[in-house]
Amino acid sequence: MKMQINARLCVCALLFGLTFMHTVTAQDNRKLIIGFKASPNFTWTRIMEGSMENNGMGLGFSYGLAGDINIAKNPNYWLSTEFLVTSCPSKVNSKDTLWSDKNGKSFLNTGFTYNLQYIQVPIALKLKTNEIGNFRYWGQFGFAPAFLMQQKLKTASTPSVYGNGTQSHNPNLDANDRYDFKGTAGDYTGNGVYRDDVRKLRASLIIGAGIETKISGKTVFSAGLRFDNAFSDVFTDDNVDGRNNFLGIQLGVFF
Repeated sequence: MKMQINARLCVCALLFGLTFMHTVTAQDNRKLIIGFKASPNFTWTRIMEGSMENNGMGLGFSYGLAGDINIAKNPNYWLSTEFLVTSCPSKVNSKDTLWSDKNGKSFLNTGFTYNLQYIQVPIALKLKTNEIGNFRYWGQFGFAPAFLMQQKLKTASTPSVYGNGTQSHNPNLDANDRYDFKGTAGDYTGNGVYRDDVRKLRASLIIGAGIETKISGKTVFSAGLRFDNAFSDVFTDDNVDGRNNFLGIQLGVFF
């Protein structure tokens, strides 16, 4: 008789323990989750003004740290912050003949391939659903300031603007202003001129959506899409206004 009672007590205790463990596992009341994220980005340049045109898409990449901070004590409201290294290739062509100030030399079919790398610090409001099956769905909207870290430009033209085996240059170095197109006047006025420098600050709005799911314990995998829409001019030339935008596939693991 005692053995039967003890067996029943053990079964009850085991069932209670399993139920308790399931409840603890199912409930995740963390106010902060931190992780790593990476994103291949499909980039293009939207010309708003000037005699330039986009020359196809480029493939960039973002990687870095990401964190979600719970706000308003509501499991559906989060503030998303990130610290990313983001590369953003930009390809544009000149629709006009460009000129140098050396002997009035002209350049045809001139294309510019910018390889730009930024430190980007997105801040966004992130809304998450309750769990639906094994998934939570999220959407976000925010602001993503970025600061230029590296810049390299390859200028292709007929004839070549380069000499002595040079393949590319840093457009923002004063020593490389010899690769600018100054026209016959040499003072950046008139037709056929282009200053190839880029701005050091990029400002953009971001909007995205995706899903997340637990893969082990409190480890969460997240995937989604994000459109990064720049509203600041990437070029310093006063005659050209362009925005380097990209669409990213967002992949992250949070702990």
